[in-house]
Amino acid sequence: MYNPSRYPMKTLRLILTLAVAGFIAAAVQAEDKKDAPASKQAGCCAKAEAKGEKCTHECCVEAAKAGNNCEQCKGSGKIEPKK
Repeated sequence: MYNPSRYPMKTLRLILTLAVAGFIAAAVQAEDKKDAPASKQAGCCAKAEAKGEKCTHECCVEAAKAGNNCEQCKGSGKIEPKK
């Protein structure tokens, strides 16, 4: 029969191994998120651009004047210049 108090070092080693594995997994995940694009156009602006128009939402117009994507409409970052 297994008695944890009889094998304290094995239990401690297992817990430490799992903790280190968790930290490594979190570090790899965080590194992947850093590589994500910093600029994302809002959905309403993308639909308007596909039609050849500009988005007419007030929040989008104000953000565009400042050179940003509208964060209220789930955009992020600066507006990237067209290539």
